[in-house]
Amino acid sequence: MERRNDDRIGCGPMTLALPVIAIMLACGITEIRQDAGSGPVLDELEFPDRAVCCVTGIEYPSGYDWMEDGATDEVKRSLIVFADAVPCLKVPVGDGYEVSGDSDMHRFLDGNLYTYYSKDSLIVVHKNRAPLFRYHADEVLLDMYLNGSDLHTLSQKMSGGFSYRINGVLALEKLSGETFGRFWEDEGKVCFAYGQPVAMNGGLDKRYYLVCDSNIMHVPFEQDVSVVWDIMSRHGAPCSLVSSVYDSRTYLLRDGRFLPIDIPLSSSMLSCRMFYADDKMGVECAYETVGGEWEGGVWIEGSEYLRFETDRPISYLSYAEGKVCCVLNPGDSEEENSSGEGVGLIYDGATLHQMPEGYFCIGSAPVAIHEGELYVALSSNQGDRPVIWHGGQLDTLKMNGYVCSISF
Repeated sequence: MERRNDDRIGCGPMTLALPVIAIMLACGITEIRQDAGSGPVLDELEFPDRAVCCVTGIEYPSGYDWMEDGATDEVKRSLIVFADAVPCLKVPVGDGYEVSGDSDMHRFLDGNLYTYYSKDSLIVVHKNRAPLFRYHADEVLLDMYLNGSDLHTLSQKMSGGFSYRINGVLALEKLSGETFGRFWEDEGKVCFAYGQPVAMNGGLDKRYYLVCDSNIMHVPFEQDVSVVWDIMSRHGAPCSLVSSVYDSRTYLLRDGRFLPIDIPLSSSMLSCRMFYADDKMGVECAYETVGGEWEGGVWIEGSEYLRFETDRPISYLSYAEGKVCCVLNPGDSEEENSSGEGVGLIYDGATLHQMPEGYFCIGSAPVAIHEGELYVALSSNQGDRPVIWHGGQLDTLKMNGYVCSISF
């Protein structure tokens, strides 16, 4: 998600990985056994002939008010994984276990739970319950990506710059600049993009780069570009979202074409991000109108697909099977909530639904599309159990806490 130049990055073999037992999720789990020094062992598995709905969340002791009292190491929290609403893995959370309780510091990838812990310049990554690798760095996780057996991590350095690692081994490090915060896969290659400040003409400017596998590619821009909102690649060629100094409009640049993102006149772009829409490029934006309201919209190859005039940007978006689905979290103000306007919204690709009152989305990936249907992991801000929304139906999860991701 590259034309090659002479810049290359290297990655040696993983040397600190410990053996783990992969978790295989299915229905009919009757027992979970936790063995010291190993991953979880799931007994009496029944292998279904369909995809399994996997949900991760942070669970608190029964009766504990996690919204009111927050989280400390004294509270025995767990990172929990459900398979078709059946709890199949619990990992204790806290400094003593070197597992973070933050909602976006774990990923569920290819049937395994990966956790990222950072404190006092120590990073520890676990797979299920077993440590994969640890290293000393003052960083915070931006994204994880699993490609085959290789775990790619992208982290922001607290002192500035970023690091890119493969299986814990440093592949690329920059002491300045920043990434666009995520990985993607383009023709089997794991990719990300970043910008780095450079001294030019007596001042500071920024250059942009694509990294795909071991290759670094410079992405040049003309001087009439005022803002670079995002960079991705498609079939090895760069795609960009930029604003022009001449007309202040934002354009999708792909294959030499400038496709305008049509937002209301005199509006100001706040954020702009690309995603794959089959063989096209999708764009999700948030902007502020001349009246000071926030709105969000989605464009496919520059043409408007849908727009939400709700004074709220899109919180989460998913594209699959030819359609866009998205979630808009509830408004934050007491005035909105008391009037009912603060209720969240769910767009399933065809219909706009009101989110159940008192619920919201949190975490790294609380939305997923499976067989044409949207699934949304919803947490309660009133102490109720979390639910899975799909097709207007609500399935309750038996836990006290909040849910962070859903996948199949």
